[in-house]
Amino acid sequence: METMSRQEVSSSASGFGARARSVISGSKPRAIASLGIVFGLGAIGTLAAWSDTATATSGVFSTGSIDMQLADEQGNPDAYAFATLTKEGMIPGDSVAAVLPVQNTGTTPFNYTMSAAASSSELADHMMVKVTTGTSDGEVCSGDPLAADQFLLSGDSVDVLSEPRTLAVGASEDLCIEMSVGPDAPNSVQDMSVEAALNFNATTA
Repeated sequence: METMSRQEVSSSASGFGARARSVISGSKPRAIASLGIVFGLGAIGTLAAWSDTATATSGVFSTGSIDMQLADEQGNPDAYAFATLTKEGMIPGDSVAAVLPVQNTGTTPFNYTMSAAASSSELADHMMVKVTTGTSDGEVCSGDPLAADQFLLSGDSVDVLSEPRTLAVGASEDLCIEMSVGPDAPNSVQDMSVEAALNFNATTA
């Protein structure tokens, strides 16, 4: 009987120890960990994210304009009538000169060049054009030359101001244009006439 009693006690003790070890090493810590995981998922699922937005509005974008005028006239599509640059009865060595204002009436600076196109005439090949920054006495131009004397070409165009000149917005400059008959013009060009178109081309500076 004593033996059985000791076994029962031992068995009881063993069962208690096993339960204690189970509590310490297994069941409850795992249960606590599981509860922690459930709690964390619940927090993520119910969190409300705060947010905000912002917008920046640009200013107005607009384009400028190039507007070149000759003596207060557009010269496009109708050519400006440069009536003061004309002369009849010219002989070799004769010349005629007049001032032509070039104006920037647009909203942006520009560079401009100039060419001279002659009508088809044998006289064209013996007519010279010259451009200066000075004034005119009706026959010749004063001032610094912007281009050397250049012969026209019959039915063709020649570059007169090939180096671009810059005009600021609202600016104007006077070009003195001088046309002359070459001193070596032959007898064959007597009683002939020729017209010259002075073509200006402006581009953004």
